[in-house]
Amino acid sequence: MKQGSSAAVLAVAAFLFAPVLIVMLFLGTGGAKAAASCGVGGTSVAVGNVPAKVGAFSGKQLENAAAIMKAAKDLGLPAAAQILGVQAAIGESTLNVIDYGDAAGPDSRGLFQQRANGAWGSYADRMDPHTSATNFFKALTKVSGWEQLEPSTAIHRVQRNTVEDHYAQFRAPAAEIVKALGGEAGAGIDASGACPSAGGAVVGQLSGKWVHPLPGAAMSSGYGPRPAPPGTVGGVLANFHYGIDFATPGHAGTIVAVTDMKIVKVRNMDGLFGTGVTGQTTDGKLTVGYYHMEAGSVRVKEGDVVAAGTPLGTEGATGNVTGRHLHMEFFPGALPNPMVPINQTTDPAPILKAQGVNF
Repeated sequence: MKQGSSAAVLAVAAFLFAPVLIVMLFLGTGGAKAAASCGVGGTSVAVGNVPAKVGAFSGKQLENAAAIMKAAKDLGLPAAAQILGVQAAIGESTLNVIDYGDAAGPDSRGLFQQRANGAWGSYADRMDPHTSATNFFKALTKVSGWEQLEPSTAIHRVQRNTVEDHYAQFRAPAAEIVKALGGEAGAGIDASGACPSAGGAVVGQLSGKWVHPLPGAAMSSGYGPRPAPPGTVGGVLANFHYGIDFATPGHAGTIVAVTDMKIVKVRNMDGLFGTGVTGQTTDGKLTVGYYHMEAGSVRVKEGDVVAAGTPLGTEGATGNVTGRHLHMEFFPGALPNPMVPINQTTDPAPILKAQGVNF
């Protein structure tokens, strides 16, 4: 397989909110069984007319993407697998059937840069878009729990790239291609390939408890004055950090709901904010923003009510950042979409510690 590269430098980002006093929370308890889950199940989508161009891709590249989608559908795999297949092929060959490899795999060929080791069929198989995609999907389905893995990790378990996060950067364009090629049938698919239906699910057992928003991570930057990191947008106003940052050493962690909340905003590659979600605590006293998630990793939909600890997405480096981390902001009150520079923030650290969250 082709070799990739990625950076996991721990860094921070600043936003332009005005600080206020700490808001003390008094959450009541309650319970609600999950009415539905936000998994990656569902059906695949049939390919409609192939458009002339989708983003940076066109012509034969999109025909190859269509062949990948058809291979998944022929195997009875869901839309999530179709996106994974296109995502992998972008990362390996930019959706081109290439007749050469690289230094690490000089015998790699085709859309998926499959090796001549007998595992991927003949040379003709590796150079055929539908056949090579079929073999990729067959290998994917042998990966235990592939449906629940982070997309780049699931692909990595098949492709064995030297960098597990290599494919993460191709998630958003892959989802865009699948949506475009799927026509009306693909219109409801989000970048995760999950939950094509509308939001509104209750996910998990609501209990009122609080948990660490990024288990296994350390706080890398606190709330308050600080020199703006190089490259941060915002000028002198960026010298105040209006949230707190957490970073997981060595890998991308899973970001979870810090307490029971209703998801009110999902954003994908949204300017300075990158990919992320915003939720209101179930008592309406606090709005929590999560920013810079991995593109395409969000697992919830607007309108979902999620319990503390519910996975929301993957720690990433989208938006105005210089490295992978979670930036989290707390806003007093129930706000639909708090953002710069209208809404005020409060220091999350004392609130988290008062609720028994250690970091």
